[in-house]
Amino acid sequence: MDFPFIKEAISQLFSKPSCEMYLPDKTKLGAPNYRGRIVFHPDKCINCMMCERVCSGNAITHTVEKTEEGDKVTRTFYLGSCTFCATCMDFCTHGAIEFTRDYHMIATKEEDLMVSGTFIKKPPVKKPAPPKPAQAPAAPKAEDKPAAPAAGTVIKPRDDGKPVQVPSKCVYCTICAKKCPAGALTVDRAAKTWTLDEDNCVGCGTCAEACPKKAILMPGDEPVTVEAAPAAPAPKAAPKAEPAPAPAAEIKPRDDGKPVQDPAKCIYCTICARKCPAGALTVDRAAKTWTLDEDLCVGCGTCAEACPKKAIVL
Repeated sequence: MDFPFIKEAISQLFSKPSCEMYLPDKTKLGAPNYRGRIVFHPDKCINCMMCERVCSGNAITHTVEKTEEGDKVTRTFYLGSCTFCATCMDFCTHGAIEFTRDYHMIATKEEDLMVSGTFIKKPPVKKPAPPKPAQAPAAPKAEDKPAAPAAGTVIKPRDDGKPVQVPSKCVYCTICAKKCPAGALTVDRAAKTWTLDEDNCVGCGTCAEACPKKAILMPGDEPVTVEAAPAAPAPKAAPKAEPAPAPAAEIKPRDDGKPVQDPAKCIYCTICARKCPAGALTVDRAAKTWTLDEDLCVGCGTCAEACPKKAIVL
């Protein structure tokens, strides 16, 4: 009878094992970039709850206890459900979640697979509004719109870590409101208003990172001096449905930040109209017309960035 595996079996008796035996040595760590046991830093957590929203294994929970100092928040990571994808760490803007190289997670009790941390979330401090100088009562306005800060006013970041709008830079494109994880921002494009919900805002800074015009200040940013508003552009004649002649002079950008077409470069490919987030551009390829809706345009510059021929001037 033939035993073809006897030679292989005997040779393995005198060779070293190909695998490494597990030893409960806490000092030995995994390879670089290994995602092991989670470490939670509660002193850095701002309770934005982004980690819980993005956790695919629902391994992150929290409890809230009301105290005299504020809300006592306890956040818990259950390693038994964690997939160690590190998505929570990637979304944590304040570095409160850390993955270590510790792979020693053999446990006999469920409590040993729990990583928890507690911190106090103090209620927001509402500063009293400064007294207004005495002045004659103004005539009632049709719109209840806050007055824009005067030219020369210095806008500074807040001490409590919450965002501050710079009206002279804001184009009210609503991107900050869409990106806010707590739903604390309300932007009205028509009324040109930007409203912050003090109670819901967690100061994560997502709105400032998403703002294309850098019109939101966070702690650490430099103060901004409000500049005088540019003069309103003169009304333009209605566009004609005919090819525009080549410009005799150089195309110059507008003072209000809105795009200007360079007919000599434009090929009417309609990419700018498709990329416009406000739907303010209409391009007719057959008639060779490029039309801008002044009311809808927010001056974000997306059309100019998307134009392959650089035929839009800002």
